[in-house]
Amino acid sequence: MKKGTLLSPTDNRLIEILEKQKLDLVVRFLRKQEEVEAGKEFTNKILASLSDLFFLLTDGLQLVQANQEFYRILGYGNENGTNLSLADLVDDVEYDSIRLALEKGEFQNLETHLIDHQGTHIPITLKGSTYTSECGNILHMLIATDRSDFYSMMNRMHEAQEQLIHSVRLASLGEMAAGIGHELTQPLNAILLFSRNCLKVLEDPVKNKPMLEENLNIIVDRVNKASSIIRSLKSFGGKTIDEKAPVNVNAILTNILKFLQSQLTLSEVEIDLQLDTSLPLVLGQEVKLEQVFLNLIQNAIQAMGKTDQPRMSITTFLQSHIDPETLLEKPFVGIKVQDNGEGIDLDIQRKIFDPFFTTREVGTGMGLGLSIVDRIIRGLSGFIKVESPAGRGASFFIFLPPCANRSGNI
Repeated sequence: MKKGTLLSPTDNRLIEILEKQKLDLVVRFLRKQEEVEAGKEFTNKILASLSDLFFLLTDGLQLVQANQEFYRILGYGNENGTNLSLADLVDDVEYDSIRLALEKGEFQNLETHLIDHQGTHIPITLKGSTYTSECGNILHMLIATDRSDFYSMMNRMHEAQEQLIHSVRLASLGEMAAGIGHELTQPLNAILLFSRNCLKVLEDPVKNKPMLEENLNIIVDRVNKASSIIRSLKSFGGKTIDEKAPVNVNAILTNILKFLQSQLTLSEVEIDLQLDTSLPLVLGQEVKLEQVFLNLIQNAIQAMGKTDQPRMSITTFLQSHIDPETLLEKPFVGIKVQDNGEGIDLDIQRKIFDPFFTTREVGTGMGLGLSIVDRIIRGLSGFIKVESPAGRGASFFIFLPPCANRSGNI
């Protein structure tokens, strides 16, 4: 078109249409950009509000994005976060398990841990999903829930349980006070008697030398007896809880009966002891099993308080049972404590292992004994049950899994 040439109305109309389309295109572009920015801001707000750790990994398991909680918990700075990979966040074994889980596409509640910038292992529960973008890029989205508080709470609960078991042991010593006093009184009276005899015969020690030697030997023996009782009390009242180890059930029962001998004598309880000497060892904690057997035996003694001829039967045996955890039949080491006391009503049997349930009078017990027994046995992968025919006493059965290829002969 030459300079100065006037445009026709048709040309002017065409230019107006093109200018309008250009303007519409610019407006649509700006709106699209605003939508993208708004979407990104909305996504960032969602990620920032998450209490879990969120992070995105490439197909090569390199970190491409994470929320603020991720950086806060692990202590990495935003500026160097993109240089991280999954290999920096977990150890080799966990890396392989997460990689294999991601290859399957999606997984839930994988118990693992992340490593923070100081090398500390943080326990987490991990969820993962894999997505393919429109461009064909593969991204792995992972959400981790910090379990540190949960495990810390579990540790505190475990400590509280250990303290409770120790308190019950001390309470048991209090209940045995009369028997312990009687047990110590015997050697002390003997020491006093034979010491006075020695003083009397000192007027002519040469003539009475054989009597002096005999009396002094008896005194030494009684001192050793009293020392043995005190050592048993210190050991039983101690707070040390053994780690799990192969233990001999028969040996623990024998030691508990020796410890309770004075109480059994005062209560005039006849003991029928039938121990299978071919029993295998069980994996347990000696101190806790002592507490279990002590509670059951003391409960039996109390249950026979009104029985004319109290009699207790303690039996060990090997028997097959259904494992409550796997529902498979396998052998168990069995311990049976039976008494000929008043028995336990059926309604009470249903509640007998509940915490704080007791049939004792107010002020005579906390009702924690059988609840603790049940918890200890379940903690050792065993189980306990009770049988009590009306008016024919009660029988408590404990079943514990044996150690493989370990004999418990005594």
